[in-house]
Amino acid sequence: MVSFEGLARREYGLRPTMVWKVQPKGRKGFVMALFKTPDGKTVRKVIAKVDEQGNIIT
Repeated sequence: MVSFEGLARREYGLRPTMVWKVQPKGRKGFVMALFKTPDGKTVRKVIAKVDEQGNIIT
């Protein structure tokens, strides 16, 4: 299984500050991540989609 932090690093090359999964019961969801950019800004980005069973769809 892929870790959320590993997925974020592989996709964007930055270390995420925080990663979490948002998935309403019985529906498709997504994985969100907060990144701190080199200029000091914080960016929130969807890094993956999740199916109804909780499996990551990239």
